[in-house]
Amino acid sequence: MFGFWLKDRPKAEYVVARAVGQKAVSRQSASAYLRLMVRKAGIEKKISPHKLRHTYATNLLNAGAELVDIKALLGHESVATTQIYTNVGQERMEKMVGRL
Repeated sequence: MFGFWLKDRPKAEYVVARAVGQKAVSRQSASAYLRLMVRKAGIEKKISPHKLRHTYATNLLNAGAELVDIKALLGHESVATTQIYTNVGQERMEKMVGRL
């Protein structure tokens, strides 16, 4: 979504995440930054950090990533939490099959 402006940024420059050892970005700061970037990009859809996180996890799953890897990337305590995304994938597959 934001690849058009990320591609020209220096690799060492952090967008939302911080360097190891730095204080984490607050939820409010991340939301405000995302709103700013969405506005700059001219996107009119309502986009939240949670939606981006959910989309990221779903895309990883659809690309063949293992649940344990997605769990680690999202920082979930339990793989049961991550399994929510398998339901999303299953629903999507059922819709696709239903179109045939």
